[in-house]
Amino acid sequence: MFSKPKNKFGVLRTCSLQARLAVAFAVITTLIVCATSFSIYSGLKTQLRTEDKQEFIEAATFIRDAVETLSITTDSKSWQLIWEYAVNAHGRLGVRVFSTNNELYLSTPNMDIPSDVFSLSTPPKYGVWTDPNSNIEYRTTSFLISTAPGQTWRVDASYDLSPTSELLSTYRWNLMILLLAGILLSVAISWFVSGYGLRPLRHVTTSIQGISSEHLSERIGEQPWPEELAGLAKSFDAMLERLEEAFTELSQFSADIAHEMRTPVNNMLSAASVMLNRNRDVAEYKQTLETIELEATHLSRLIENMLFLTRTEHMQAPLSIEECSIQEEFQFQYALLEALAEEKQVELRLQGEGVVTANKDLLRRALLNLVGNALRFTPTGGLIQLASEHLDGFVKITVSDTGSGIEAHHLPHIFTRFYRADIARADRSNTGLGLAFVQTIMAAHGGSVSVDTEVGKGTTFTLLFPDN
Repeated sequence: MFSKPKNKFGVLRTCSLQARLAVAFAVITTLIVCATSFSIYSGLKTQLRTEDKQEFIEAATFIRDAVETLSITTDSKSWQLIWEYAVNAHGRLGVRVFSTNNELYLSTPNMDIPSDVFSLSTPPKYGVWTDPNSNIEYRTTSFLISTAPGQTWRVDASYDLSPTSELLSTYRWNLMILLLAGILLSVAISWFVSGYGLRPLRHVTTSIQGISSEHLSERIGEQPWPEELAGLAKSFDAMLERLEEAFTELSQFSADIAHEMRTPVNNMLSAASVMLNRNRDVAEYKQTLETIELEATHLSRLIENMLFLTRTEHMQAPLSIEECSIQEEFQFQYALLEALAEEKQVELRLQGEGVVTANKDLLRRALLNLVGNALRFTPTGGLIQLASEHLDGFVKITVSDTGSGIEAHHLPHIFTRFYRADIARADRSNTGLGLAFVQTIMAAHGGSVSVDTEVGKGTTFTLLFPDN
C-alpha cells in the first residue's frame, strides 16, 4: 500500500566508479574555473571602470582649462583649437557650457542627457546615469568655473561607458564559451584518466572471476598491484586461505561423518537382512534387535554430538556464564565417574578451590570428556587427578592421568573431529568427537586447551579460562 521512499542518492550510488570520478573531477574543475573566471572578470571590470573614471576626471580638467582660456583669449580660432583638442577629439565625452547669465553657450552633438540629471556640488561628484531608451550608461558631473569677478560658467559633462560595457559583454560571452568548452573537455579528460586509473581494479575483478571452489588455491596478491590495491589483494588472499581451509575441513568433515554413519547403518542393514533370509528362533531375533539397538544408539549419539558441536560453534546469543565453584564441579565429576573408576581400580584425586567464570553446562561437558578419556586409557592401579590454579588473568584447570600417553605423530590431530589415536582400542562409545568438543567449548569461552604428554607415563590436558 505504501511505497518505500526512494533514496535521492540511489542513482549516484549505482553509478560506476569511473562515472563518479569523472563527475566529481568535472564539478571540482568547474567550480575552480568559475571562481577563477569570476575573479578575473571582477578585476577587469573594476580596472576598466577605474580607468574610465580617471580619464573622465582628466577630461573635466581639460574642459576647465578650455573654459578659462575662453575668458582670457580674444582669438576665437585659438580657443576653437583648444576646445577641439580638449573635447571634440574625445568621442566619448559630452559637454554642455552655460554662460554667466545661465544661457547655453555651446553643447557637443552627443550631449543628449537632460539637464535635471546634473546637480552641482562642491567638490564635484561623479555619478552614473543610464539612458532608459538606449540603456547606455554615462558618467556625469557638473561644476562651476569662475573666470573673473562676477563671471561664473557652468559646465555639465558626461562620459559614454558603452565601449567599456560592450568590451565586458564580449569578454563575458567569450568567457562563457571557454568555460563551457573547458567543462566538456574536463569531463572527457577525467573520464579517460579515471578509466586508466581504475584499470588495475578491473584486473582484480578479472582475477577474482577466475576463482571458484575448484581453484581456491589461486592467489592474486603476488601480482604487482598499485599501493592502494596491494592491501586489498593481500586481504583477499587471506580470505581465500581461510575459505580454502574451511572448505577442506568441510569436505573432510563430510567424508568423515559419512564414514562414521555408514558403519552403524550397514551393521543394522546386515543384521536385518540376515534375519529376513529365513525363520529364526526368538533368541536370535532378540540378539539381532539388541545389535540394531546398539548401532542405533551409537548413531543417535553421533547425531546428537554433531548437533551440539554445531550449536556451540555457531551460537547467535552471547554465552550465558556464571561463577562456578571449582570444588563443586570436581565433586560433580567424581560422583558421575566414581563407580567406573572403582571398577577399573583407578584412583580419582581432586585438588581445587576458588571459582571459574564459565557456562556451567559446557564446563561440566568439557571436564566429563577429559576425565572420560583419561579413564578409558588409564590402566588398572593408575591415577587421575583434577587440579586448579589461579594465574594472572586466567584460571587454570588440569586433568592428568598416568596412562599410556599419546605418541607425537598423533598430537597435531587429536582435536580433529572423528580422529582416534588408538583405533584398535576404540570402543563403540567413542565417536572421536570428545576433544573436538573441548576445543570448541574453550573457544566459546575465549580460552584455550593444550596437551602435555609422555609416552608410557601419562597425559595432562590444561584448560585456561579468562579470569573475569
